[in-house]
Order: sequence, then structure tokens, then C-alpha cells
Amino acid sequence: MRKWATKIGVMAAAMLAVAPGALAQGCAMCYSDAAAQSPRARHQLDLAILTLLVPSVLMFAGVLIAAFRRRERESSDGEAAARVAPAATISIPAKGRRMTARPSPESI
Repeated sequence: MRKWATKIGVMAAAMLAVAPGALAQGCAMCYSDAAAQSPRARHQLDLAILTLLVPSVLMFAGVLIAAFRRRERESSDGEAAARVAPAATISIPAKGRRMTARPSPESI
């Protein structure tokens, strides 16, 4: 468990170290075009970004909620089934006897 946590920590540190380089890859034309707009246009651009952010955040939250509810339901179903039903037993035929399918009386 400790090795796993160490690996995750190293990966997170490596990703954070690379992040400034990734942020510097913004489009210069897009930045200059947005900076040259009036304050009202910049405000509208900010509102448009928030509008596009809302559906993706809601979908992400919905998937997380569904996953947690399913996990809780499955764990409670498993515990209830373990308490109510005893383990099933399997009978094995005696050595040398073959299991054959017999036709039912209705099919004859």
C-alpha cells in the first residue's frame, strides 16, 4: 500500500512540474483578440465560458453520484444476502455414475 501511495505521489509531482509548460501553450492570437475587446465583450466571454462549464460539471457530478449510490446498494445487497441465505451445497454423484439427461414425461 505504501509503494502504491508513493508512486501516486511521484506521478502527481511530475504532472505539476510539467503544468507551467502546458499552460504556456495558449494561442497568442486568441489572447490578443480577447484582450482587445471592450469590457462588456470580455464580460460576455466570461459568461459564455461559465455557461459551457455548467453542463460538464453537472454530468461529472451525476456520474459520481450514480457510482456512489450503486456501490452502496451493492454492498448493502451483498450483506443482506449473506445474512439471509446460507451457502448453497453442491451434490456430486457417486464415482462411476454418469449423469444423463432424461426426457420429461410431458415431452414423450
